[in-house]
Amino acid sequence: MSPASSRAARPLRLAGVSRPRPGAPAAPRRFAVLGAGGFIGSHLVPALLARFPDATVDAVDVNLDKLEVRAARLERIHARLDTPGLVDDLTRRADVVVSLTALCNPALYNTRPLEVIDANYTELIPLVKACTARRRWLVHLSTCEVYGRTAVSGHGRVRPTERMSEDGTALCLGPVHKERWSYAAAKQLLERVIWAEGQHAGLPFTLVRPFNVIGPRMDFVPGIDGEGIPRVLASFMHALMTGGDLLLVDGGAQRRSFVYVDEFVDALVRIVERPRACQGQILNLGNPRNDLTIRALARALAEVYRSRRPDRPAARLRRVSAREYYGAGYDDSVVRIPSIAKATRLLGWRPRLSVPEMLPAIVDDYVARYQPIIEARLEARLEAPLRDAPGAPARLGATGTGGGAA
Repeated sequence: MSPASSRAARPLRLAGVSRPRPGAPAAPRRFAVLGAGGFIGSHLVPALLARFPDATVDAVDVNLDKLEVRAARLERIHARLDTPGLVDDLTRRADVVVSLTALCNPALYNTRPLEVIDANYTELIPLVKACTARRRWLVHLSTCEVYGRTAVSGHGRVRPTERMSEDGTALCLGPVHKERWSYAAAKQLLERVIWAEGQHAGLPFTLVRPFNVIGPRMDFVPGIDGEGIPRVLASFMHALMTGGDLLLVDGGAQRRSFVYVDEFVDALVRIVERPRACQGQILNLGNPRNDLTIRALARALAEVYRSRRPDRPAARLRRVSAREYYGAGYDDSVVRIPSIAKATRLLGWRPRLSVPEMLPAIVDDYVARYQPIIEARLEARLEAPLRDAPGAPARLGATGTGGGAA
């Protein structure tokens, strides 16, 4: 797969505010975005500010470093969702609550399942109840993982299908002892609570099922701005920048459908612009045309990185077992391809960027943010033995090489 493209991914120019139709609902005056400091939130908040010039955004997260935008209509709130009084205050002020908060990291699903279940279900129930009580529109990001191991028809006779659809595909998770499904189970149960609140208690809601969103500012690099194992794209970039092996779990034969973050955010904003069409709906957001294996993604990333840094060692791909990489209790789906027919019909949305068009901007972002820190730390480690050797000359004014915040 060639990474070079004259149409490399650039931030999309989001359309201006739609002119309200006669009798259309008034545009939201205030948004509460929970998880605003994360990957998707750091892209969504500026898009909302741009598309709704009269609205204020409450951006809530424990860390807002990735949220680079500054605006008078933006209120940055550094807090956990369980901070006393926070949910009550947010739902009192906001017209629309966008919930992005989640503990979303496959390496944790079978190693810290109780935390995963609490973060993705238990701790969000008070938010759902508060939105119901105040009739606030809750736009909640769930996950494509609720579909489970494979696409299976949920109508009549059980049979495999090519794509996963919101209203036709059964949700088939793995056995209980495969704790990797703790995340999907928690997300699915919260979906069912939100649906029931909407059907029986008047909650205005929209459920979004993202399919493998990628882009700049995704996840973290271990030892720099996070610990543990990040998701696959960040793991591959970490290996490329440090000269490590790109580890392919079970050979990297799993297939995923990748969508660029700007196109995904454009769909989210279109949802908010269309309350009558989107309230009470579940929507897949992804790009079925970008279906490729994890091995193919690794090779494509390595090719783009090599074009940016030809001085770096050639990439090495290495197969590892799921048990070796993630531990006991891990399981996975082989293929996840969304049907986006409903999103296309309701939103007028169809993503267009291919994976080769997305990757240059993503690689450039990682290299700009992390490569200087990684190289400074490597240089410091190489210099340390020489500096500390007996008889080494003193270096006046030397303070070491910090390399940035750890």
